[in-house]
Parts: sequence; C-alpha cells; structure tokens
Amino acid sequence: MRRIAQIAALVAAGGLAATQAQFAVPWFTIDGGGGTSSGAGFTVSGTIGQPDAGVLSGGGFTLSGGFWPGILPDGELLGDMNCDGFVTVGDIGGFVLALTNPASYASTYPDCNINLADINQDGFVTVGDIGAFVALLTG
Repeated sequence: MRRIAQIAALVAAGGLAATQAQFAVPWFTIDGGGGTSSGAGFTVSGTIGQPDAGVLSGGGFTLSGGFWPGILPDGELLGDMNCDGFVTVGDIGGFVLALTNPASYASTYPDCNINLADINQDGFVTVGDIGAFVALLTG
C-alpha cells in the first residue's frame, strides 16, 4: 500500500510539472513570414527556411531557403502603390507621389498603405527606396 502511495505521489508531481512546462522552439527552426499551422492546441506562424539554409535541390526541384521579401503579413505587396495587387509600371506614379508628396498620395489612394513605398524596409519612405523599387519592377 505504501508503494502505491509513492507511485501516486510521483504521478501527481509529474502531472504538475507537465502543466508548468515551458515550450521553446530553437532559433533555427522557424522564421517570420509564411503561413500558419495549428494542431493539438498550438498555433505556429512562420516560414521554414533561413538565409543560412542556402539552396537545396534534388529530383528536378530547387528550393532557395531564406526569407520571402516583398510580402507583408496582411497580404499587402511592397511596391504596389496603386493597390491593384501587382507591382507594375502602373505603380510608378504612386511611388513618386508617395516619395515627393505623401499628403497627395493619401488623398489620391485613400485605401492604400503609403508604407508600401518603403521597399528597403528601413521604416522610412525616402530616396533610398528608389533602387529597390526599380529592382522590383525589373524583376
């Protein structure tokens, strides 16, 4: 009977420790961006693959590991200055307006996010974004 009591105490202590367990994901497994996966009461949002993952290939497929530039979490597209869902030469006017006259951009494109002109993602819409914008347009 004493043995059963000891086992019951160990099981109870183990259950208490399990409810207080801290979960951790090592730094190299999941990065920001991508989609959301969920199951068993957990949700993970991220993209698997980092800049140090390099290029993986086999069976006729190639995967370039790393971040997905240009796609923002809410589905907006960097450089899409007229908010049509594409980055084309049609965005040049909006980009120039966002760069030179933010108030005019806001009134011309009231439903668009002026921060989509921050192509280099430094937190500011400046002439420093011009080269990155041209790179988006040219592919």
